[in-house]
Amino acid sequence: MRWLVGNRGARIVALVLSFLLSLTNVLGAALVVMSARRSGWRSAVVDVVVALALLGALVQFTSNDADTASGTLPAVTALLGAGALWVGALAGGLLLRRFQSVDLAVQALVILALLGVLAMSLVIPDPRAHWQPVLEALIRAAGLPQADGLPAGWLGTMAALMHGVMGASLLATLILALILGLWFERDATAGDWRCRFLELRLGRVLSVAAGLAAVLVLAGSTALGGGTLVVLATGFVAQGLAVVHWTADQRSWPRLWPLALYGPLLLGAPPAGFLLAGLAVTGLVDNGFALRRPRSNVV
Repeated sequence: MRWLVGNRGARIVALVLSFLLSLTNVLGAALVVMSARRSGWRSAVVDVVVALALLGALVQFTSNDADTASGTLPAVTALLGAGALWVGALAGGLLLRRFQSVDLAVQALVILALLGVLAMSLVIPDPRAHWQPVLEALIRAAGLPQADGLPAGWLGTMAALMHGVMGASLLATLILALILGLWFERDATAGDWRCRFLELRLGRVLSVAAGLAAVLVLAGSTALGGGTLVVLATGFVAQGLAVVHWTADQRSWPRLWPLALYGPLLLGAPPAGFLLAGLAVTGLVDNGFALRRPRSNVV
């Protein structure tokens, strides 16, 4: 990976391939983080701009007439997705380079995701009407039970939250990219970076924002309030994970303990949902009350 960061041509090709092979999106974002942190903003921006140009040309060249006739623009969609991912990774990497602060980088990514939700709400003011037909088409294409068989109002609620779901998905990918990018560049300071992630704290301003988002949801603003809350919850899940891993280190838990934490994620939506909700609450509580205290500080 260090050779890859030092070779511009290889970096650009890797970025384009990482987006085309969607499962490796986090690897491409991690590469941008590494490049920005090591080489500075000029080199990283050139990488991103050239990679976006190549990606757009490649997608446009390989798209068929049916895509254009149906009203879809594959090149525009790809550029928007890759641009949002790589610009976020660029911002995170530059903040790490300038301030050496994991907290600041993650806080900035959460705020960028929130701004993205706000921008999408301005462009698509009625997410329910826009996304519900899309979700219904996906259900039919996947061969899953038809929308009529789902709980009443479930699909409409999911459609209303889609702006937030997309922002949260992007945020989760970027947080993983920060972790992976620093891990790839591990050196004599690798332990220090791990400690900084274990001490991650989003700050009380974002706690207040979560409270305001909850008030908006109670007031009936499912789209904006709910979407904002989904993004903030994703950030607090990261802080909750930091609390759990910090506690495991301090208490010397058995090596197999991560199976108990991450196992429910493989068991389907209900167990995974309860786990993520618990982690988000843990992170939110940690913002107001110091849950990460050495044993010597615990009465």
